[in-house]
Amino acid sequence: MFFAALAEVHYGLEPNPQDGYVSITADSDQGMVDIHDRRPVVLRPEHAREWVDPETTRERAAEIARECCRPTEEFTWFEVAKDVGNVRNQGPHLIEPSITSS
Repeated sequence: MFFAALAEVHYGLEPNPQDGYVSITADSDQGMVDIHDRRPVVLRPEHAREWVDPETTRERAAEIARECCRPTEEFTWFEVAKDVGNVRNQGPHLIEPSITSS
């Protein structure tokens, strides 16, 4: 899976306060609104290659994010435990489906 993102990373071993990363998201109006109001922009390999190409213009990058995002129907969604929302929690158990009572 390829997620659209922007990053600035400086060379060297020392931390740089200007280093950073941001995931590109879109509205969840295509089937995810009951889960979250935003969704990550997930790209097909050919669009991901174009996204990271330094020759890609800002206008084309915006078009890729708007029009080339993989649709939500291509994914399987399931509820997970609330532990997922805390960055201190780690481990494979976090991606196991929650068992909820009906």
